[in-house]
Amino acid sequence: MLAGSMVFLHAMTGPPGSTLARSLQHAAGADGLRPLVGPFRESVARLSGPPALLEEGGEGLPEGAAKPEAVAVRLRRRGVELSWGAPDVLPDSSSYVEACRARGVSSVEVVRADPSLLTELHLGGFFNVYWPSRLLRRVLSSAAATVLRRLPLAVIADAAFWAGARSAATDEEWARLTGSSYVVLTYHRLAGERIPGQERLDVDPAMFRRHLLWLRRLGFRPLSGAELARFHANPSATLPRRSFVLTADDGFRDAVAVLNGRISARPQLFVNTGCVGGVASWADDRPLASWDELRELAAAGAAIGSHARTHDRLPHLPSDVLDEELTGSLHELQTHVPSAIPVLAYPHGSHDERVRAATIRAGYRAAFTTETGRNGAGTDPYCLRRVGVKDWDGPLSLLWKSLTGELVPPAWDRWTRWFRRVRLKMKR
Repeated sequence: MLAGSMVFLHAMTGPPGSTLARSLQHAAGADGLRPLVGPFRESVARLSGPPALLEEGGEGLPEGAAKPEAVAVRLRRRGVELSWGAPDVLPDSSSYVEACRARGVSSVEVVRADPSLLTELHLGGFFNVYWPSRLLRRVLSSAAATVLRRLPLAVIADAAFWAGARSAATDEEWARLTGSSYVVLTYHRLAGERIPGQERLDVDPAMFRRHLLWLRRLGFRPLSGAELARFHANPSATLPRRSFVLTADDGFRDAVAVLNGRISARPQLFVNTGCVGGVASWADDRPLASWDELRELAAAGAAIGSHARTHDRLPHLPSDVLDEELTGSLHELQTHVPSAIPVLAYPHGSHDERVRAATIRAGYRAAFTTETGRNGAGTDPYCLRRVGVKDWDGPLSLLWKSLTGELVPPAWDRWTRWFRRVRLKMKR
């Protein structure tokens, strides 16, 4: 690598003042389910910089419209300084749409050559949007041109990219990229004590059992930790439809007792190893499970992972303390529970690039956040999404979360919470 070298990324735009230029400027600032690690905010059409550096970054990659993006990802991973340069000017919207389609075709060829790039390419971002956009992608990737012409340019261009990818991908590749995904449902306490201030933390055990019953009746299938690891590690692995992962954070004694009777759901429990057997200072000093109770749960078939040593927000910690939180927790966990999995749930879901890097150095294979959304093959395994399940989530709310990976609309959530309170009062 050339010391001090900078590489410029060039996006695309239209002639000054054109509809194309305005549309691309608006699209660059649009929000979505943007992960910590994922595609660039804009399409990389071209790179400029030291030829030797660009040639090194492109080694083994096929020529095509997606190669600049792939080279930029490789250089970013190697610590090369990247900066956005002046965009390339395209003559009209039709040229831009065709360029998007070409990038879709080329992206499939690039990932075949280097599957490790998927999580940071546009091609890996199918699930980085909210559910209506995912539905549109499925419908419009095979829509006729006459239909697309009536839609906004951003929608047309997105459809063109995925149509290009579909035309180049095999059925198996397409199923992995856009069909194989899973939702992670997360709980904390399973006591039903209804302590003021813990309403969003505690789920009644009877309601939890109903959640699992509803999922089973709706045809949802729980994934084990091994299946999850295999899906993200194997470039050809796919998942059954309606796959979900069940997780619980903190290691509360009440949750461990309930999960011990629901091993068929393949639960994954994440514990703060420095607090095992004590109390949760962040939850009114409720009791936490002991190492003996955790070993018993693991022997029954549950997976035990790390929630760091304490419950502190990891991004706020100095680097030496952060490393001890992560390496110390994994060591303690595997010492006391030899079958423990090297998977982390970030306390409070808080993470940044420094925390992610420390997590990898510590030897973890994956990490869960509290960002919502579905997880697919292109989701970074150290930024896995989860959605919390609440005591007032009825069948429709649970179905919504299990299908979309997203929170229910606020008005819906308020209504179901109110309805739950009314029903409880009527039972008294």
